[in-house]
Amino acid sequence: MVTLRKVTLVAVLLASLAVLAIAAYLFWGVGQGQLDPLVGDIELLVVILLTSCSLYAIVFALSSYFSAVTFARQADRSIASIRDQLGAAMADLRKLQEEARKNLQQQPQSAGAPTPVRTMPAGVEAHLSAIVKRIACWDGAALDAQGKLELMHYENAAAYLELTGGPDAGPSLAAVYRRFAEIYAASDKTRQRFYLTRALSLAPPDSRSASEIHYDLACWFADNRDFSHALGELTLAFQHQSKALDDRLAEDIEEGGRLYQLASTPPFEKALNDLLLNMSIGIG
Repeated sequence: MVTLRKVTLVAVLLASLAVLAIAAYLFWGVGQGQLDPLVGDIELLVVILLTSCSLYAIVFALSSYFSAVTFARQADRSIASIRDQLGAAMADLRKLQEEARKNLQQQPQSAGAPTPVRTMPAGVEAHLSAIVKRIACWDGAALDAQGKLELMHYENAAAYLELTGGPDAGPSLAAVYRRFAEIYAASDKTRQRFYLTRALSLAPPDSRSASEIHYDLACWFADNRDFSHALGELTLAFQHQSKALDDRLAEDIEEGGRLYQLASTPPFEKALNDLLLNMSIGIG
């Protein structure tokens, strides 16, 4: 669309300049007195009309183009500012969460008194489920400005729910953060890894969810050609057998797959083959 707009602008400008050139040529002919007075007056009128119309077209086209460029720059600055503000707010929430945890750990417990169990407030699970349902089909590469703002709102909400939800909210939050990571995979690799790491810290250890997040991290490291860490995450992912992960691995190590470079780069190729062999023995 941007290319089409630029081509149209160039065509309008060229046409306007051509009209100006024709008007100048006609005006020169009128000045030479080559026509009778009546025809000369009509010719002069046509020259004035052509000149004014072409100048108006040039001014209108240029002003429209510069207005569009200015608006696009302002929109980009506004989105960047909102993202920075939300990032700062999330950092503040993380800091408050850590302070709250430290205060809880430092509170003295009465002798023989049971440790209070912090349960998840009612409604937190419903909010997290609603967020997952809302963003389930989102494509990060196709989000418009409104979608990005809505995503930032959900990120902020998830951070607040993590602070207030209690330990029981961990698995649900892990699912939300993993979905955030999938959305950012096409646009922001750093934020993608942040959410994968956060999801892993909240997922129950030795769970299927934790294994899948380890696999996602392996793919992230492989995409960034950090094959050593990628192999380590794969090893952690396959500590427990999973048919879903077996299928993903079989597809990803083929040519064009996310782990193809890992599977074809020595010495990681041999280490991956050893891992596949151990998996086969475990299945047997």
